[in-house]
Parts: sequence; C-alpha cells; structure tokens
Amino acid sequence: MRKKPISDQVVVVTGASSGLGRAIAHGAAARGARVVVTARNGAALDACVREVERLGGQGLAVPADHAVQDEVAQVVEQALDRFGRIDTYVANAMVTVYAEVEQLEAEELRRVLDVNFLGQVYGYWAALPHLRETRGTFVSVNSALAYRGIPLQAAYCASKAALRAFFESARVEERRARTGVDISVVLPGAINTPQFDRDRQKLGKQPQPVPPIYQPEPFAEATLHCAERPVRELPIGWGAQKLLWGQKLSPRAGDLMLLRMGWKGQHTGEDKPVGSPDNLFEPLPGDPGVHGRFDDRSRASTLWTELRLRRRLVPAALLVAAAGPAVRRLARTR
Repeated sequence: MRKKPISDQVVVVTGASSGLGRAIAHGAAARGARVVVTARNGAALDACVREVERLGGQGLAVPADHAVQDEVAQVVEQALDRFGRIDTYVANAMVTVYAEVEQLEAEELRRVLDVNFLGQVYGYWAALPHLRETRGTFVSVNSALAYRGIPLQAAYCASKAALRAFFESARVEERRARTGVDISVVLPGAINTPQFDRDRQKLGKQPQPVPPIYQPEPFAEATLHCAERPVRELPIGWGAQKLLWGQKLSPRAGDLMLLRMGWKGQHTGEDKPVGSPDNLFEPLPGDPGVHGRFDDRSRASTLWTELRLRRRLVPAALLVAAAGPAVRRLARTR
C-alpha cells in the first residue's frame, strides 16, 4: 500500500543522535516532515532538532534508553502530545561489541540484545496502536548480517537475526488482521558512521565497517522510500546484496572467505587500547554528527539500490551486465 508523502508525515527516528538515524531525520525534514528524534545523547539530539528545523521540518527531541520499555513508551507519548499521530516509526538504535564469542561477557551480550532486539520490540508495541490508526509503517533498520553471522560480531548478528524473525511473524499477523500497517525491514551494508569510534572492542585495534563502505545519506534515502512505498525486505548497497546471494548459494564458501578476511577486514590496523571509552552502557559526551572517519573511502551513492527501487529497471540492468562481455568481444573483433 502506498502511504502519504513524507511531507505529510510524522516520523519517529530512534538512534538519531548520529550516523544513519541522524541522516534519516535530515532527509525527512528536508521533505517537510515533522520529526521526533530519540537516543540517549540529549545534546546531540538538540543539535539534530536544530538541523531539522533549518532544513524546513518541525522537530522534537526525546532522550531515551531504548533498552528501557517505559522510556520507549514515553517517546511515543510525547510524539502524540506534540504532533497528534505517528505515520512512520523508524527503529534504528543499536550498540555492539567487537569480540570473539569466548570473550563476550553475559552482561555485554544481554545489553546488545536489550538495545538492538528488545528496543525495537518495545517501539513496535508502543507505536502499533497508533500506526493502525494512520495505516502507517514500521521500518526496522536491520542489517545484512541478519542472514550471515561473522567473526567478532556474534552478539550483533544474533540480535539482528532475532529481529528479522520477529518481524516476519508480526508482518503476517498485521496482514491477517487487515490493519493497513506495513512492516519494512531494511538490510544495510557497511556505513560510514561515528559508531566505529564509539563501539566496545576487544581487538586492540580501531574497528571499521567491512568494505565497500557507503555514506549514510543514500541509505537514509532508501529507508525513507519505505515510509512512502513499503518494501518487505530491502538490502541496501551492493555489498549487502552480494552477502545475501552468497549466503544462499554457498554458506561454506562464505565460511572460507571469512576465515581469510573476517578479522583483518573489520579493523584499520591502527592500535586502540582495549578498555577505551565506549557507548555500550552509557552515551559518550559530545556531538558525533552524521559521518565517521571514513569519508575518503566511502561511496556517495548506491546504484544497485536505486535500480532495486525502480523494479522495471532491474531486468534491463541485469541484461546489460550479462551482455557486457559479448559486446566487448564483438567490439574487439570489429
């Protein structure tokens, strides 16, 4: 079902103090939406609201820890008090720990699951009655790693796999009830966000996203597409699409690739002390902004996702890709 345009929507964005969440808030505001932003870092949220208003939207900041159900419920209540309804809820808050499984502590694993999994569940429970009133959309910002666990990220991958299964169940239930609520699960690849300077790590090295790396803005645009034209599951970025196809075709080949690249691909090689300040249990001070440290290595667009969202162009693109070698051989012959 096609929804009302973003310009007419009230959009709640969690994890909006930095990175992808903040880019989503900017994109919604630039199109005239009323935007409720929430995360733990109140100073960064206030800065985000100022940006939202400069871009032409209306903003409201509601600090909350999304591992706490009552605080998530308060976000929804304050959104309703200020704007009267919710049309789209974008669940994006996340934390992670870079560590091998045997290094994880129970409280660390529990915290990742509390924020990443239960935080979105709490948001869904709180927002659902109001999304039914507006026939709105719940957008779960998940990860391509929901389909493929990788070394050093067992906690994160487990939380994302749990989310995918949870919302598969919820989606069918909403369809059976004919509520008009759509559930979109977006599966981003690697994004240049500040989280990699703020995540807990037990590597002794500076974490990085696994290349290819993309800027947050094209991923934010794809996420906002789902607020107007919901997509059941949307891989964002060529890296995410390749991972999903690879996992379907040959998980064992994925194992072999990860044995070779799964460790070194997740850090820059730069030393970083274990025990450096992180945001797992408490937010770090300051305003981290939208982009991380990898601007010079990040792509500003994702052609594959743009084609994916224009379905009629995908067969043509695949045909061109398949015909490419034959065309080159013909050109050499001539």
